[in-house]
Amino acid sequence: MGYTTRDLQARISSLGFPTTVDGQGGPNTRKATRAAMEFKGVNKEHKLFNDSGIHSIIWHWTAGRNVPNSFDLKHYNDVFDHEGNQYDGAARIEHQANYNWRRGVGVSHSRNANTGRGGLAVAGMAGSQGWPSVKWGSNPLTWEGIDAMLKRTADYCHTFDIPVSKWSTLSHAEIQQTLGISQRSKWDFMVLPGDSATSSAVKVGDILRARLTDRFM
Repeated sequence: MGYTTRDLQARISSLGFPTTVDGQGGPNTRKATRAAMEFKGVNKEHKLFNDSGIHSIIWHWTAGRNVPNSFDLKHYNDVFDHEGNQYDGAARIEHQANYNWRRGVGVSHSRNANTGRGGLAVAGMAGSQGWPSVKWGSNPLTWEGIDAMLKRTADYCHTFDIPVSKWSTLSHAEIQQTLGISQRSKWDFMVLPGDSATSSAVKVGDILRARLTDRFM
């Protein structure tokens, strides 16, 4: 279990001391780190993180049917169907602290963003398209599935001291913009149930974070 400079930058930003998340430590990162350490009352950088090693939650959809299959479960820690039922994924979220795909430790839910980050997914969106307008296909998103995912996120936030922020509770589509880690044009979540067009990933993420805070925290 360890933390990169990018992880540290995201963590201190999530604690209320925003700095550029680019993986390159500099004076601004050091200043924000000192402020965060003082705020948390700790004297070591690693103590800014929860002892579990879990520091973030990433939201996904499976791009499959509304009820998960074995392939879906292989890639996430938790999956939620269209009615809000929860399914255990191939690894517990705690395993992400020591993620190692070669050894089969943890699940691979995001490109280069799996260590310390839990992956939660809503089942659905098979055959959907986002451009030029949204085509929902036969397995669209439901608020029941999304809310179940957000409720489990709240549980993990309380358990692992994860702040609700765009750096620590975010969608797959936000990773590239917010954390600077390329994700190959992912669009989960750039739409929500009933939308006819895609929106900014961060705008949609802000809606989900507000819903998480208002309903479940």
